[in-house]
Amino acid sequence: MLNITTEIAALTALIGSSTAQALILGNRGAAGLVWGSMSNFGAMSAIKGCVAAATPAWLRETFGLRSKEIDGALGVALALDGKSSHHKCPATSACGIACNVARDYKGLPDQPLAQSEASQTSCQDIYVFDKSITGLLEVIPDEETKDSFYVNSILPDLYRREIAARIVWKDWMGIIASTLKLAEVALLWKDGASALCLISGCSWAYFFSISVAFQATGLSRNISGKGDDRDLDLLAGQIPTPVKAGGQCKILLGAPQNVRHSSLWRMAWAFGSLVLTTSVVAAYLTLSSQNQRIFVEWTGFQILWLALRSAFYHFSEDTDSVLQNPILQKRTWNGLSRPLKARIRGLVQALSLYQMHVHPRGFYCYDEDERIIRETYNPKARFTLPARTGDGEPTSVYISAVLGDTMLSSSCFITGRKFAPFDQYDTCVVIFTTSEGEIAIPSARVATGSPPPRDHNIETGYELLLPPRGGTSRAKDDTSWWYWIPCEGDQWLEIHTTEMHILGKREAKIMTGDAITKHLTSGELYVSISEVAQVDEIVSNSRLGFEAVQRLLQ
Repeated sequence: MLNITTEIAALTALIGSSTAQALILGNRGAAGLVWGSMSNFGAMSAIKGCVAAATPAWLRETFGLRSKEIDGALGVALALDGKSSHHKCPATSACGIACNVARDYKGLPDQPLAQSEASQTSCQDIYVFDKSITGLLEVIPDEETKDSFYVNSILPDLYRREIAARIVWKDWMGIIASTLKLAEVALLWKDGASALCLISGCSWAYFFSISVAFQATGLSRNISGKGDDRDLDLLAGQIPTPVKAGGQCKILLGAPQNVRHSSLWRMAWAFGSLVLTTSVVAAYLTLSSQNQRIFVEWTGFQILWLALRSAFYHFSEDTDSVLQNPILQKRTWNGLSRPLKARIRGLVQALSLYQMHVHPRGFYCYDEDERIIRETYNPKARFTLPARTGDGEPTSVYISAVLGDTMLSSSCFITGRKFAPFDQYDTCVVIFTTSEGEIAIPSARVATGSPPPRDHNIETGYELLLPPRGGTSRAKDDTSWWYWIPCEGDQWLEIHTTEMHILGKREAKIMTGDAITKHLTSGELYVSISEVAQVDEIVSNSRLGFEAVQRLLQ
C-alpha cells in the first residue's frame, strides 16, 4: 500500500497542474480558489501558485517562483516610494509607470496644486503588466509622443453592470457546487477514516470560506468596484531611462485596479499554501495506514474532483472577460480638464522618480530634487547680480527648490520633445528666493567626486582623462553637485553642495566663462565636460526641458 501511495503522490505533482494553478491564482474569480484546491491531483502546482502569489514581486525571480501564469495574474511591479536600497530592480527596463489615484479626486480650485495632487501617493514601475491591463493596452494603438500627444480614458459601459451581475451569479453557483466535497467527507467518516475526513474537510472549509468572503465583499473580480477606492493611471511603452531615450508610449487614465493586489488576497494565498501543504503531507501519511477500500474511495474522489475542476475551468468566465472590449475616449492635452491634467503630471512625477531609482549616479544624489511639479514657477533666463559685484567675488543666494534632469527629461518625453541620450543628463532648473519672489532659472550641474587612479591603456597608449557620461558615482560622502547659473553678460554663479545639500542659504562665486573653463580643466573636478561652451549647451537643453514643464502647467 505504501508503494501505491508513493506512485499516487508522483501523479499528484503532474496531473492537472496548469488548471489547478490558474484557478488558485484567481483567474476564474474567487470560486476558483475552492475548485483549485478540491483535488490532491495538481496540489503541488496549486501550492507553488499560492507561494508565488504571496511573495513580493522583487523576490519571486530570486526564489524561482516566476512563471507565465504568475505574471499574467499579478504582473511584476515595484513600489517607487522607497529608497533605492529597497528597490530591487530587474535587469530589464520598466515597460510602464502606474499611479494610484483616488476615484473621488476633484482637483478643487481652492486647493494648492501640490496639496491637491498629493492624493496620488502610490506609484509603481511596471516590468510585466498583468493580463487585464495588457488586454486594455492592446486596444490602444502605438504612437510616438508628439506636440499634440493623446490621452486615453475609459468610459463606463452602460451594460457592464448587467454583465457583471450575470457573472457574479455564476460564481455563486460555482461556489455552492463545491459543497459536493461534503460527500467525500461524509463517506470517509462513515467508513471510519476520521483522520482523512478531517484533513480533506478542513482544507476545503478554508478555501470555501475565503471564496465566500471574497465573493460577498466584491473582491472576487475587477467588476464590482469595491476592491479599491482608487483607479490606475498608466504610462506604457518604451520608457526612457537616464542613459536611453524613450520611444512609443500609451497613456491610459482610469484603468481598474487588479483586486488580487489586495493584501487580503495575499494573506489568503499565504495561509492557503500552509493549509494545502499540510493537507497533502498529512493525507499521504494517513493513507499509508488505511485499508484498500478507503484508499480506493479517496482516490476515486480525487479523480472526480479533477474532472469537475477541469469542467469548471472550461465553463466559467475568465476574470478579465468583462474588460476585453473597453470603451475608450481619446483626447489631446488641450481637451483635458484640470483634474485630468493633474493626473498626467502625476505620471510625469512617477516617471521622474523611476529614473532616480535607476540612475547611474545613485538615488542619494536626488534626495533634494523636487518630486512635484508646482504652479508657482516664475521663469527667468538669467540671474540678476547685486550691484557692484565683480568676478571671483562671493555672494549669498537662497535656493528654495531644484528641478533635476529626471523631471525635465520626463516632461520632455510626455510632451513629445525628442532628445538624444544624455542630452538632458546634466540639466536642471534652480529656483531662487529673491526680493522679487521666487524665480526659476535653467542651469547646469554635474556630480563629481575624487578621481579614480588614472587609466592608461598600454596597448593603445590611450589615457582616459575625462569620465564618460553615464558612469556611476562614488560614495555619498565623496560626491558633490557643482552648479553653474547663467547671469547677465558673460558671468555665472558657481555653487557646490555641502554633504549633498543645496537647499537654503548658499554662498555662490561669481565667475566669467573663461574662469569656468579654467576650473574645469584644472583637474579639481572629475567630470565629462571641459569648457564653458559645453556648460552653455547644457543650459540650452535645460531651457527646452523647462518649457516642457511649463506646458504641463498650462
